[in-house]
Amino acid sequence: MKRHFAPCALAAFAVLILFAVGSAPVCEASAIGETAIKEAVKKHIEDNATWPKDRIRVEFLGSMPRVDIPAGDANLQVRSRSGEHYIGRTSFAVRFCKGDTFLREETIRVRIEVLTDVVASTHGIARDHIMGPGDVTVTSKWMDSATTGVLTDAGEAVGKKAVVRLNAGTEITRQMLRSVPVVKKGEVVRIVLESGPMTISTVGLCQEDGGRGDLVRVQNLSSKKIIFARVMAQSLVKVDF
Repeated sequence: MKRHFAPCALAAFAVLILFAVGSAPVCEASAIGETAIKEAVKKHIEDNATWPKDRIRVEFLGSMPRVDIPAGDANLQVRSRSGEHYIGRTSFAVRFCKGDTFLREETIRVRIEVLTDVVASTHGIARDHIMGPGDVTVTSKWMDSATTGVLTDAGEAVGKKAVVRLNAGTEITRQMLRSVPVVKKGEVVRIVLESGPMTISTVGLCQEDGGRGDLVRVQNLSSKKIIFARVMAQSLVKVDF
């Protein structure tokens, strides 16, 4: 009897060990996947870009990481670079945390496009042509770079002169147009200065050509001093005060 007691006792002890291990609590990890990462990055872009949300389109470049977070509350934070313009190819740092504890950081690359209004010519336009309302139209297009110099309002083109020939559908920039002079160098003009209810008027001699809205140099014929005044209409300039 004594010979068989030890193996039986060991077997029973092993069974108890197995049950104990099987009943121990398991620490599971939760995963932050592709959808959550994309939603967080897109929200960060929409909240910080200067354009309306419905005019922003985000394309994610490369695969999204899968991040396993220990069980419990987990969150992620999106950070952009200093001076971020939120257009074109760029990247954002996504920090994964559990509570206040930082776990890891991933770089997410994206391409941001903005639906932008662009002024374009409706037909071929000859050089020196004065632009009318029928010469231009406004179209919208997805762009991944800033519209440097490109007109976005048709009113900026109407009444100005084309300095180059424009083909139909040409996107018009400020460099392609020039204000039509309404005052010319050597022309006598009326200078107006307004301050509240008070208006002062005098006569001056224009020192350069200028279109409506341009700032030109004018000599005050009374004081002989050169001042800057804004062209308001034919033979009329106004001193900004």
